[in-house]
Amino acid sequence: MADAAGGTGGPSGPDGEEPSSSGRTLAPRPPPGSGRGRRFRFWIDYQAFSGVGSAELIEKALLGVGGVKAGGPPKTDASGAKRDDGVLGYMHMDAWDLLWSVTAKAALAADLLRPGQLLAIVPGLLAVSRKTTLVRSLRDTFGEAAWGIVPRSFKLPDELDEWGSWVADNPGRDTGLWMLKNNKQRGTGLRLVRTAEAFTACFETVGRPDLPPGVRLYRWYLAQQYITRPMLIDGRKFGVRVWVLVPDVAPLRLYIHGRGLVLFSAHKYDAELLSTDAPGPDGSAGPAPGHVTNFAQNEDADVWSLAQLAAHMGGAAFGKLWGGMCRAAAAAFASALPRCAEVMANVRPPAHSCFQFFGLDFLVEEGGRPWLLEVNATPSMKVAHADPGTEALIRAQKWPAVRDMVTLLGIGPERFQEAVAGGRTPDRSSPAYAEEELRRRGGYVPLLHLLPHPAQSSTPEAAAAIGLLRPLPWTKQDRALRDWTRASRDYQAAAGEVAALGA
Repeated sequence: MADAAGGTGGPSGPDGEEPSSSGRTLAPRPPPGSGRGRRFRFWIDYQAFSGVGSAELIEKALLGVGGVKAGGPPKTDASGAKRDDGVLGYMHMDAWDLLWSVTAKAALAADLLRPGQLLAIVPGLLAVSRKTTLVRSLRDTFGEAAWGIVPRSFKLPDELDEWGSWVADNPGRDTGLWMLKNNKQRGTGLRLVRTAEAFTACFETVGRPDLPPGVRLYRWYLAQQYITRPMLIDGRKFGVRVWVLVPDVAPLRLYIHGRGLVLFSAHKYDAELLSTDAPGPDGSAGPAPGHVTNFAQNEDADVWSLAQLAAHMGGAAFGKLWGGMCRAAAAAFASALPRCAEVMANVRPPAHSCFQFFGLDFLVEEGGRPWLLEVNATPSMKVAHADPGTEALIRAQKWPAVRDMVTLLGIGPERFQEAVAGGRTPDRSSPAYAEEELRRRGGYVPLLHLLPHPAQSSTPEAAAAIGLLRPLPWTKQDRALRDWTRASRDYQAAAGEVAALGA
């Protein structure tokens, strides 16, 4: 029987272990006051991730700082076949101190959290981690300026008339191509069409097994202007993946890691060849090879580090690109704050119990301008590649981002000991704690200084004066933190860093 917190009750298993609903045993819950040397328990929902190996680096990092794997059935069985035990962390709230899962499953644990537990999701940041909500959040905050961060976009079918009017009124600004998108992941759910065909293609519908007979849904959720002149290297298009960490939102802190990946298409770019001949798994004709750089669609293609891209572009050009990506990341998360504040007020998790690690995908236009295409809420940490050298390069970028995340967050037995009676709890809302966090940042670069200042964006009048369409819900702790960033030489030095260019 589940207890009030959603965990398993009833008699203990052998040696005090807690039985799970699947018949397996979970790591025992240490008694309160068991000493500062105790280990902490983590649960990873392996079966919820799309690919095998997506969370292996997370497990390695948590084991390395004193974690004990408490649960999460493996993705595959001994024969390599996929498993689906239906046992997820939110069903066993008593079994873990830290839960790592995909957004949809982790969200189910958010309003069940107890003080001392950590959850790898910030409720409300779905405001930027879906294609449609990212665009809406940026537009609702920055207005026309949003289209300097993401390509101009229209939600379908709601903004169909607005889209048509814009195309009719701006023939010189229409690139002539539009990418139709839905919320599918891994580089699927896309169709590239010319403007003349777009207003027919956007009405495509699709059925679903769970819908009544004859009921169909629109296939496409978003029409996004296509960047027709991407930067090419050896005739191939590429995207840049960087990792952003939100350690907390009360007050908001934001970092970008200096490592990243340059992901090439496996095919030459041909601006005239738009679509594949054969329909994809969802029945629609996807973009022709060469247009999509998502790693899942180009798993054995070339991959570079940011250091290699910097060497190719030159230091000044790369520094400009890096600065543009940092500003776009800061703008995206600033735009999420209104919705995030609403959700956090409704869910009310314990203070400082939620963090999130994101993967941001950028397209680089000819001339070096970055365009933010997507914010991934649970980026894959898979490193497998057909070429051993490329696999080693991928690992050399992903591992520091994961390792430094765990260190920056202060994850270890001592943090979870704070929940034990008499444990010392630091004030994680204070500039003093932010200073301590800054010293633990490893390869992370802080982005707080790029957010709108609370003094200039907390009221409608102040926000309008700096070009924002709506105020941002800053607190006095946010304002104190921003004042600290201006006064701290250590912060200013850290903020001025360009990517830590590891090979």
